Amino acid sequence: ANLLLLLGAKLLATAFCLGAGLIGGAFAPSLFFGAVLGLAYQSAAGGGLSLLADAIASYQSSVGIPVGSWGVIPQLTIADAPAYATIGAAATLSAVFRAPLTASLLLFELTRAYDIVLPLLAAAGTGPLVAEFANRRIEEAGRRREPPNDAVDV
Repeated sequence: ANLLLLLGAKLLATAFCLGAGLIGGAFAPSLFFGAVLGLAYQSAAGGGLSLLADAIASYQSSVGIPVGSWGVIPQLTIADAPAYATIGAAATLSAVFRAPLTASLLLFELTRAYDIVLPLLAAAGTGPLVAEFANRRIEEAGRRREPPNDAVDV
């Protein structure tokens, strides 16, 4: 919850600064937004996965099956928070600037984390697609609200 409050405050501050014409840009804020969203996603996914593991373990014990006998389901884990932050930063950076290869190479060069190369490339490749889809939907909704151009002014 604190991360999302920090994200909202940074979003408002960045919007104010860009709208007021202050010196700055969108590069560092996009990295920050992506990293915070990645951390929030990791926290939510970890909480959901632990709830799922607890539910499976309690079901196994309620029907008389030894816990863990169904394989690895109760021991499921997710990646560490820095991995999710890096992937989120790459996805957001590639979505903002529509440059997926640049974003993925930049963040790979910063971290040298070989184990997250494929998720990093997938997220950086998907980011611009999602941004373009959202942009088209917003433009279509704006066109539906515009009055027709065939009205004659006298």
